[in-house]
Amino acid sequence: MINKLLTLILLIFGLLLAALITHAGDLALMALPFLAYLGLAILQAPSPGRIHLQARRTVEQDAASAVPTFQVNVTVINQGGQAVHLSFADPLQPGMTITSGQLHTLADLPVGQSAALQYTFQAGRARYTWNDLRAVVSDPLGLVETKLNLPAAAQVQVLPELQKFHPFPLKPQHTLPSAGSIPARLGGSGTEFWGVREYHPGDPLRRLDWRRTARHPHQFFTREFEQEQIADIGLVLDGRQKINLGEGENSLFEHTVRAAASLAEVFLRQGNRVSLLIYGRQCVSLFPGYGKAQLNRILHTLSQAVPENGESLDSLQFIPLQTFSSHSLILVLSPLAPDDWHLFPRLRAYGYQVLLVSPDPVDYAWRMLPSDPTTRLAARLTQVERHLEMGKITRLWIPVIDWQVSQPLAPLVRLALGHHNNLHDQ
Repeated sequence: MINKLLTLILLIFGLLLAALITHAGDLALMALPFLAYLGLAILQAPSPGRIHLQARRTVEQDAASAVPTFQVNVTVINQGGQAVHLSFADPLQPGMTITSGQLHTLADLPVGQSAALQYTFQAGRARYTWNDLRAVVSDPLGLVETKLNLPAAAQVQVLPELQKFHPFPLKPQHTLPSAGSIPARLGGSGTEFWGVREYHPGDPLRRLDWRRTARHPHQFFTREFEQEQIADIGLVLDGRQKINLGEGENSLFEHTVRAAASLAEVFLRQGNRVSLLIYGRQCVSLFPGYGKAQLNRILHTLSQAVPENGESLDSLQFIPLQTFSSHSLILVLSPLAPDDWHLFPRLRAYGYQVLLVSPDPVDYAWRMLPSDPTTRLAARLTQVERHLEMGKITRLWIPVIDWQVSQPLAPLVRLALGHHNNLHDQ
């Protein structure tokens, strides 16, 4: 029963009670039309035992749209024994913006017929799940209602936006013994000439150095090439709410998530092994993996990442490092809060090679705040404090990318890696 039915019953009861108290027959007669109205609604209300509705849902993505856009089609079929007056609706989930259609509809549904609901929505990075459809079957007058939850499951996952970076020139301190694209400074099979050594039984004949063999009778020599291996890369995404600025698709956290997704894609495309750690109230980690399967796991994990608050999230120094192997190249993506620099001596003490990508929160906030002398002074002071914190990190021989999110990231990463590689070669 809904409020309208309850109001009608109370009105009828009130009129009859007033007629009994005052002995006024006119009041009793006034209740007769309302009684007839109620009786008609009860007679026309479908019997719950004869209601049999089936719902079907499909969700399709518009591939031509630059923004993730989806069309939801819901069909309800009356498979019961009588016609029904039906209304059904879908809930509006957080992150959804309806662009066309509507979330609810009304229909008079004869036996064997169907009614449809269609709407289009745009969505931000998240997972959207529908388990059932909320339906209400009532009499034509809308007094007697039966509420139903019809199974109609569907799921859509909106992945982070990827930017296709060109491969980066990686020269990690340690590599993994698997064929890849990174010079390993070891002789073996590869493409770049490494040196010449004495022939060992089993060496391929095509690698014999015939010129040197001709100069040394009774001896054979084999050419060696520099081995090309892969790197072990760990991505650390700072998921703390206290350093996140802005809301929605343009928040600082969203820029950081997109950067993590793009970096994971290029490193995996280069054949490297990549792992992921999202530092939040409950740390989410993905163990190292290769190829498209690992990229899909990373993107699905990033699509559900949300910034979190917690008493234990004051500093990055509490990051669990057991996810990463001891020879990993670790990329930390964090805007940095005060005292976060304590993480980096710890990383260096464990022997990790580290790169920091730090979205600039001061520049990001500056674009949203009014430009007045007080704001400019506060921004300068905050920027000085930030540079002092980052200076403590650079003195550990850790490349630091101070990234203004309005600028492209790839050239900054390439420059930082190239500078670090030159220092490493020296």
